[in-house]
Amino acid sequence: MFLVRTRTRRIVVALGASLAATAFLAVPAFSALGVNWNETAKDGKVPVLSFHVTSLTIGKTGWSAHVSFGNLSKKTVKVGNQFGVAFFENATSEDLSKAAALAPATSFAPARPVALKPGATWTGVISGTGSLSASRPKLYARVVFGPLTGVAGQTSAVSWITDHAKVLAPVGNSTPVVPSGPQIVA
Repeated sequence: MFLVRTRTRRIVVALGASLAATAFLAVPAFSALGVNWNETAKDGKVPVLSFHVTSLTIGKTGWSAHVSFGNLSKKTVKVGNQFGVAFFENATSEDLSKAAALAPATSFAPARPVALKPGATWTGVISGTGSLSASRPKLYARVVFGPLTGVAGQTSAVSWITDHAKVLAPVGNSTPVVPSGPQIVA
C-alpha cells in the first residue's frame, strides 16, 4: 500500500489485496459517538473529494456510521464497496495493513452509488457486524471510504481513511487485539 499525503489529509492507494487478511472487531459495549468530521482530498491545492461523518456507533455485534462523500472534481469517480471502520492501536497509524482490525461495511442505506458524477454527493448509513474479545487495548476508530477510481491526480484506485478518529477506551487487561470474525477480502 502506498500512502499519499496532502498536508494532514491522506489517500491510501489500493494495491492488490490492500484490505485482505485483516479482521473486523467491534467493541463489546455499545457506544454511540456523535461526531462532525469534515475532510477534503486535494489534488495539489484543488479540492477533488469531500468526506463527512456525523455519527459513528459501535455496538456488541456491529457498527454503523452516518456518512456522505462528494465529488468536487470535473471527472466522474467510480465507487467501490470496501467501506468500513479501521481500528488502530495508536493515534498516528495510517496504514490499513497495520490496523488492529477492519470492520467491512456490509450494508449501505440507501444503496451505494457505483459512480459519482462531478458535483454529486451521496449520503447514507454504512454498517457491518462483528465482535471483539472482552479484553483489548485503547483503539482509535476511523472510517474508510473506497476504493475510489478516477480521482483527479491519482493513477490508480484509492481509499480515504479519515484523519479524525474516535478513541475507544481499553477494556480488561489490554492484551493485544486478536482478530476474529468477518474479514475484508479484496
